Amino acid sequence: MEPIDIYLMYCAFKAHFGKTDYDFVKYKGKTRISRDTFYKRKDRGFFVRLSRKYKSEEEVKNYFLSNFIKDRKGYIANFNDENYNSWKLKRSNFFDMFVVEMTPLVKEFEPLFEVKKHNHPKLLKEFLGGRVSLETMIILDELVSFSDNWDKLLGDDIVWPDLKRFMNDYKRFLTIDKNKYRMNLLTLIEESRDGSC
Repeated sequence: MEPIDIYLMYCAFKAHFGKTDYDFVKYKGKTRISRDTFYKRKDRGFFVRLSRKYKSEEEVKNYFLSNFIKDRKGYIANFNDENYNSWKLKRSNFFDMFVVEMTPLVKEFEPLFEVKKHNHPKLLKEFLGGRVSLETMIILDELVSFSDNWDKLLGDDIVWPDLKRFMNDYKRFLTIDKNKYRMNLLTLIEESRDGSC
């Protein structure tokens, strides 16, 4: 990929994870950004280095996705290979990570999603505490659709609306085998009730 094309992809990701309604997947990374704006940037070297390091469009896309997950504002100074490599490792182990994160929580599964007196539900607290990943939140929402209820009960919350938008932005790039996760979650719940967990 040419540096200018990488820059245009960066702009598309920035719009996707920004406050706009732009959808990277829907528009296939195309934006109205002029190619001339690339030459006005002082950080062109960053895009040149990326073009030398990552040859395929998919690699560049994953590099940006992994770094935008770490820094939604898209500051290039915060982008690095460490974010990309840890995301690739996490992505290859999504299923196992889901099992590990959910095992301690399945004993009291339904209370995870309950909003009591406008307090954050336990699942949201687990996410904010770093014990549950963003991917697990997205998978659980796909399985039990808790976000609609949280929207009603946490509409005026400071944290939830931004997190939901972030989940929706990231979800567009994930392929989730709902049946596989559903079966595994049901197995975990059954095992916890039998006392083997």
